[in-house]
Amino acid sequence: MSKLAGMTINERLFHVGIMDEFDASILSRDQEGAVALLQRVELSKEEAMATVATIFKDWGKYGYTKP
Repeated sequence: MSKLAGMTINERLFHVGIMDEFDASILSRDQEGAVALLQRVELSKEEAMATVATIFKDWGKYGYTKP
């Protein structure tokens, strides 16, 4: 079993040390980069794409200020 199993996405990003990189991808509207980072923390491509799309739909809900 993966050591990331059972963690939230934010916990996974923090644990792997790529939280800031993910935030920068979101803020620069780099969908491809954000998806790739989520795949590094064991999300499927489909899960990663859905997560990024959800963030882009409601920036404030996830703590981002829309660029």
